[in-house]
Order: sequence, then structure tokens, then C-alpha cells
Amino acid sequence: MVKKLFQRRINEILDKFKDKSIILSSDNANFFGQQSRKSTQVRGNGVLILSAEDLYFEMWIPKKILQIPISSVLNIEITKSFLHKSAFRKLLKVVFTNQEGEEDAAAWWVTSLDKWTKELEKVKI
Repeated sequence: MVKKLFQRRINEILDKFKDKSIILSSDNANFFGQQSRKSTQVRGNGVLILSAEDLYFEMWIPKKILQIPISSVLNIEITKSFLHKSAFRKLLKVVFTNQEGEEDAAAWWVTSLDKWTKELEKVKI
């Protein structure tokens, strides 16, 4: 139901990748935040896209973008919580080097978690 309300926004985001090869995508990923931005962030749904070059996330509302070059990914983990937040489900956690050259991390709840970790490991090599 909620996803239908945001279908236009989902299409806008996916259109940015119409000329790129998408390995995996989720149009209903739940973002738990970015470690360097501390725990005051708002959780939110959006589109998570994995390509050979980037892991790209864009929130439905507000328009928040997190683009992680695959070359900066340090580790892929599965965790139960992130930034003191939990959905009582396993989360995809990606540890990466941010634009400031510091270690950072972000986490999402996604369906097909095993598929996401497998595909991320493949492109990370």
C-alpha cells in the first residue's frame, strides 16, 4: 500500500539507471542510517541499487542520496541492529571508506539478504 503511494518516486530513481547495468535492486529498502552521521538520523524507505561501480541508495522522502563506490567497500556484514536501531530482523551492513577518507558504515533491511551479500561480495573482488 505505502509502496504504491511512492511509485512515481521509485520510477524517478530507477530512471537514473536506465542506461546502466543493474545487478540487483530493491525498491523498498529500509535505511537505518550512516554511521558518521550519528544516531539522530531518520530511518526511511527508498531504492537500493547495486551496479558494478556503485551501491546507490536514494530515499523516497526526504530526498537523501548515499552513493558508495564499490572500490571503497571494505566489508559486508549481517547485523541485528545499527545505530541503536533494530527491526528485529537481520540487516545488511556495508563498511566503506567515505569521501573524507574515513571508515564509515551504512545499513539497510532488504528482502533477499543472502542474495545481496552474495552479489556484493562478487562485485567487491
